[in-house]
Amino acid sequence: MKKRLFILLMIASLTVGACNLGVDVPQDGSAIATAAALTVEAALLSPAASPTQDGPPAGAPGFAPTFTPIPGVAIDDTTAEAVTCEDTAQILTWEREFVPFNKEEADKPLPPGKSFWISLEIKNSGPCLWTHQYRVQFNSGTRLHSGPDTFPFMQTGFSVKPGETFQLSLQLKAPTTPGTYESTYSLINADGKAFLNFGIPTKVGTPSSGNLPAPGDLRYEYSCVPGTVTITLKWTDNSNNEEGFRIYRDGTKVTDLPAGATQYDDVLSLPGSYSYTVAAFNSSGEAGIDMQAETSNCN
Repeated sequence: MKKRLFILLMIASLTVGACNLGVDVPQDGSAIATAAALTVEAALLSPAASPTQDGPPAGAPGFAPTFTPIPGVAIDDTTAEAVTCEDTAQILTWEREFVPFNKEEADKPLPPGKSFWISLEIKNSGPCLWTHQYRVQFNSGTRLHSGPDTFPFMQTGFSVKPGETFQLSLQLKAPTTPGTYESTYSLINADGKAFLNFGIPTKVGTPSSGNLPAPGDLRYEYSCVPGTVTITLKWTDNSNNEEGFRIYRDGTKVTDLPAGATQYDDVLSLPGSYSYTVAAFNSSGEAGIDMQAETSNCN
């Protein structure tokens, strides 16, 4: 009895809904039952509209579903959209032969054909991971390196994460003809796109004609305190046309001094044996004198 009452109530409800929609409703009982059954069947067979979809249901005439793509997420479960990554970089420090490579240093002439090192501390300031597929590329100007125009700057298996820094060291060679040169290089990513450009100015002096005398009477003194050894170099200035004096320790340039200098204090953390060269220099090149300093007796 309860089931019959429920069915009759549902049929009555559907009949009222049909009247409200402007549909002609049969008047006899069998026709009412048949119309109600057809209405229920139509409701069950019709596709329901998505509760989050505006407009008519999918598949209705004149309706095309639209999708808003999400970067990196596939909408068909098979292919994902490519996510672009923009490389950026920042040069933190720049040195030539372990001396800050500023305008003053760049204006100092190198001897013709001299080999030298350029070192740049570079920060990965973008969101991309740098891999061994990233390269240094020679762009224009005077070629200062040997080998191909494009070459890697890190070994296979190494990488530089966003926010990390690395040391780019380039072994270069000055041209053999005196003059002022400009060479431009870039860092490029795995797709060959440049994201950091830098120029290397190089000034080359005339070959030495023997007119620049070397310093004379090079000698040293040293003093020891716990944790520090100070080696004092002294020499005689034998020239009157030098631009300054260049100090080398164990073959590496330590500093440049102005013209007329006759003394330099080298402060070290450990005692030992050190090889020094003091060279007068000008646009014609360098003229130096060598000496070995021994401080192993420091306690």
